[in-house]
Amino acid sequence: MRWILVLMSVLACLMPWRGVLAQELSGQALVDALVARTPGTTLDRMRERPDAFVQEAAGLILGYGGPRGLSAADIETAIEAELARLRAREMRRLLEADLNNDLSVTRAELDVLVRAASATMRGRLLVWHRNADDDGDGTVRWAELRSHADGRARAGMSESAVAAMRAMMTFDLDGDALVALDEVLEAVALLGAPA
Repeated sequence: MRWILVLMSVLACLMPWRGVLAQELSGQALVDALVARTPGTTLDRMRERPDAFVQEAAGLILGYGGPRGLSAADIETAIEAELARLRAREMRRLLEADLNNDLSVTRAELDVLVRAASATMRGRLLVWHRNADDDGDGTVRWAELRSHADGRARAGMSESAVAAMRAMMTFDLDGDALVALDEVLEAVALLGAPA
């Protein structure tokens, strides 16, 4: 993951528009430059639901960057935090059946939870347990649970969601390697309606 940050930093230095976009371009030229460098899915999301886009951007910027703005490293931290949240959710689902608190879930322990669950949840629990039980012995041990949770978290974090978070750097209008909320608001105002 660190090599990605290094690569992003190198690419950012090589991009000719950095530092000049907002200062040297204005009007239609600025709009055209923003459209050219904004990924299509990001542009579509921004235009379809600008208020929701700004709220997401504000959460990312203020939650992981701060008042000065959001850096590429902050975005990678946000991605890791979301993966951690998803892993914890997946682990919790099976650990609720760990009746003796030994960090493993036997089929007998799972059956207690299954009896109290709704019909839909029963099936899910049984499938999750079976999928997590790598060696097929009927017990999901800690290593199996961690592996299962990590796989489900990575599957739950789509490439498009990661790309959307990374695309936020598109709106670094002043070239300082930080995206401030004001820059996003300016971009939304400029790109909000299709040209």
